[in-house]
Order: sequence, then C-alpha cells, then structure tokens
Amino acid sequence: MRDRLSTVILPAIVGLIFLWHTGESDAQFMLAVGPNAEVTDDGLHRLDPSIMGAAWVKPDLDLARYRQVYLLPSVIQFRDVPVRNWTTVRTMEKTTVFPVNETMKVRLSDVFSEAFAEAIEHVGSYRPTDELGRDVLMVRAFLTDVIAGVPPDVPGSIVTTIAWVWEANIVLELRDAMSDEVLARTVERQRMDADRVPAGLVMALTPRVVNMWTRRLLTRLDQLSSLNSTRPRSL
Repeated sequence: MRDRLSTVILPAIVGLIFLWHTGESDAQFMLAVGPNAEVTDDGLHRLDPSIMGAAWVKPDLDLARYRQVYLLPSVIQFRDVPVRNWTTVRTMEKTTVFPVNETMKVRLSDVFSEAFAEAIEHVGSYRPTDELGRDVLMVRAFLTDVIAGVPPDVPGSIVTTIAWVWEANIVLELRDAMSDEVLARTVERQRMDADRVPAGLVMALTPRVVNMWTRRLLTRLDQLSSLNSTRPRSL
C-alpha cells in the first residue's frame, strides 16, 4: 500500500514552480503553463501558498459545473517505523516516534473514514450522491505518513503522559466522475498536541484529532470550490 500511495501522491506534490496573479477578486487565479512552468505528473499546477497552503490544481479548474459529490473510500498509510528492542525505559529515552500498534491503526482508520463520510453529507455546496454523472465531483481523503507519539509499555517505564497524539499528512483529492481526471489536490502536515495528557487517553482523543482534520479538509474543499480560473499565461 505504501509503495502504491508513493507513486500516486508523493511524486505529484514535490518539485513545483508556479506563478500567481490576482485580479479584482481574490478567488481569481492565473497559472504559468509555458516551457518554464513545472507541473505534477498528473498535470496539476501549484497555487500561491499565501492564498491556499499546499494546493495544486488544473490550469482550467472551475468547479462551478459540479452540483453533486461522490465520496471515494478514504485511504490511510502509516509510516513504517522499525520495532526496536525497548526492554527498559532507558532504551527509548531518545525516541520521539514510535510504531503504531494494530489496535490504534484500526481505531484511527475506522474513526476517520466514518467522520469524513458523515461530514461530506453536510457540505452545503454539493448534494451527496451514490451515482456517477456529468455534474458529479468525486472526493477522496487521504492520511499519509501517519505517526504516533505514544510509547509502548516497557518494564520499568514511568511514562504516564504524552506531548502529542497523532501526526499525518492530510490530503484532499478531487476528480471528475466521468473521466476520473484529477482536478485538484491539497496536502498539509498536521500534528495533534496533547499537552501532556495521560497516555491511556489516546484512544479517547482520536475522535477529536479526526474532527480537526476533517474540518480542515472541508475548508479546503470550500476554498477550491470558490476559485474561478482565468486564461493561463505562458512564461
């Protein structure tokens, strides 16, 4: 799964050079498409981070023609953190990132998928649908490179609180329902700080983390929907 996601997402979000122009409205944008412009492998150009952080779109993006939204299954990729021989607390003193156990993986995956599916049902800009059509926008949420700051139980450990719970790249991807063409993608890294909460409350805090990420993804969807493309300009 990790190799597959790397070929689909990661090459598409690095090495970009862009040009931004604003007109009378902040929602208008102009993208460089000439020989000096660099784009992702799937043809997306990066927007100015001062307008929207870490977003890439088609040069002619205009989501106004879409009236319905179709939710694709969420995808979650966890970082492959080696399992070390943490036999005592001394052996993990300098460790800041720990492997995510299977129970935590299942918990995060279930909560995130359910929360995003419920949230997309209440998006005001689009009507949810279970069928594909010409006015349907396909939406998918990813969590990639997910890590946790929760140490394992180790004999002699006195770790009772943690500083942070989850950290991940939260990714929103929009596709045309008829062509399956990628129209836009947003990517940002977010960590949920815990302010030294008891380690045993990690599971209880997971829905709070997921709600924060879900709200962020829906904000990005709303921002992308408000963009109005103008004629691209070559460099």
